[in-house]
Amino acid sequence: MLASVLRTAIGAVIAAVVIAQLSMQFVSRARSKSPEAQIAQPMRAPSASYAAPTPFRGEATIAADRLGQYATEVEVNGAPVHMLVDTGASSVVLSYDDAAAAGFYPGPGDFKFSAQTANGVSRMARVRLRQMRLGAIALDNVDAYVADRGALGASLLGMTFLSRLSHFEAASGRMLLRQ
Repeated sequence: MLASVLRTAIGAVIAAVVIAQLSMQFVSRARSKSPEAQIAQPMRAPSASYAAPTPFRGEATIAADRLGQYATEVEVNGAPVHMLVDTGASSVVLSYDDAAAAGFYPGPGDFKFSAQTANGVSRMARVRLRQMRLGAIALDNVDAYVADRGALGASLLGMTFLSRLSHFEAASGRMLLRQ
């Protein structure tokens, strides 16, 4: 009986290790396919496909561009900012120029954080956006970062915005976002 319990316990440990390794490989593959990983050098995002409000309040749709990425105009503190949707980015990240358009002018001492981007490690300044509007969606007090000058070619619509939605999904070349 003890031998049977011991064999079962050893089998469970081996299964747990195998499952953990497989899940780490899956996550690693998914991260390598993120839109941020596809940006090899500083550049402007592909041509705009603007978010169009759907018939219901608090919804927007974004069409994929020719590369299959979702890029759209987002109003940040009242200023239009072209952003690339990046579910792999833990936060909204504004390029230095887009941050200036939205009223943020971080000084050298404000860049206290670092983050890995497709262009290497970049210095970041933490900010709080008063309001973001995407189609019929409006969110107040969104945590974000500003990338150091020249570090980011396209601003990223990351999870500090997306996680506050009740739903978002991409299918058939369209992304639906619902507040």
